[in-house]
Amino acid sequence: MILTAPVEFSYFPTRKGDRRAGLQSKVYTTDPWSVIKSAIRQDCPEHERADASAFAAQAEEFYRAAANAQTPHGRPLLLYYSFLNLAKALCLHRGNNRVLGYVGHGLRDKNVDSAVAIDEAVVEGFPSTSGHPQIFHEFMSSALNLGLAATTTYSIRDVLASSLVGHRLWTEAASASDRFLRVDVKILHGNASGTLWLRAGIPRGSLKRRGLNQSEVTSLGFGKGWRAVSRSKPKSKPKSAMIFWEQVSPIKYRGRPSDDLDALIATARLVFYRSLTIAEPFRHYYVYVRPDGYEKHHQLASRYILLFFLGSVTRYHPADFSKYLDGKYGPFLAEFLASEPGQMLFEMACLFLKREVVSVGLA
Repeated sequence: MILTAPVEFSYFPTRKGDRRAGLQSKVYTTDPWSVIKSAIRQDCPEHERADASAFAAQAEEFYRAAANAQTPHGRPLLLYYSFLNLAKALCLHRGNNRVLGYVGHGLRDKNVDSAVAIDEAVVEGFPSTSGHPQIFHEFMSSALNLGLAATTTYSIRDVLASSLVGHRLWTEAASASDRFLRVDVKILHGNASGTLWLRAGIPRGSLKRRGLNQSEVTSLGFGKGWRAVSRSKPKSKPKSAMIFWEQVSPIKYRGRPSDDLDALIATARLVFYRSLTIAEPFRHYYVYVRPDGYEKHHQLASRYILLFFLGSVTRYHPADFSKYLDGKYGPFLAEFLASEPGQMLFEMACLFLKREVVSVGLA
């Protein structure tokens, strides 16, 4: 029998108990910094706690300085250093002390010596080596077990397109259609087979409005490991019919379904993007149907890379940043710098606590 698991889909659905996993609750706060600092005091390994606390304190200072900046021209650099230090604190909180001492940023602006249009810029990412740790690699590895296997090239064009925040403004600048589809995600449980998998539903009308077909959503959105399985056809409202996608390979759980929910959620993070809201259900999930010829990157990586790049331009070519603001991507950049930091900060708080951190005052 296939059942919908009696647990709300979330990136943090369960907590570890003494004998078994239990359902995780939400944390409500208007101050994510206090949540992060509390997590460090309570859960960080003792020998890393002082450094993690210091990095978090620096991160907060940079963040508040950016929020209080009178003009946008120095904000990207302040925000990048805020999340750089917060990334170090998270690594230490997870027991990874390779971020202490002299370490590389892990990212390089390939156009630092020359001016280019923002959608022609390129950033390189580097994996850590035994003698030279790289912060971006260590951060992605500690946060999500997604460190870089080799030097990776990131086109800023691709990163801009895959930003959920400001996406409608990107469509205006790039003369493109909306590429994000909101999804309703359920956790399914095969009682007889002892397996778990995900099902995602999208209203058929959402595809039609964006000029997308089912095949494009499967190949360019969900990707390998997913397939379209069925449609619901309500008689009263045929336009609201849902199209469903499911994972091809369910996860075999051990004694109880809750024992392996974390492994299932790890697969979801590779596919879905999400926005945090101030009202129930507090999270909206999306699938990004990349334009043909574009690359798709993890949401957390894209956020960090774009902050790095904008910080690099602000530092080394400030006049170019002014041109970006005055150009066709200016409205997108203004929205990204105004809204993305708050979204990313609450996501970082979730990573520290391994719980959903919710604010009634989140912008």
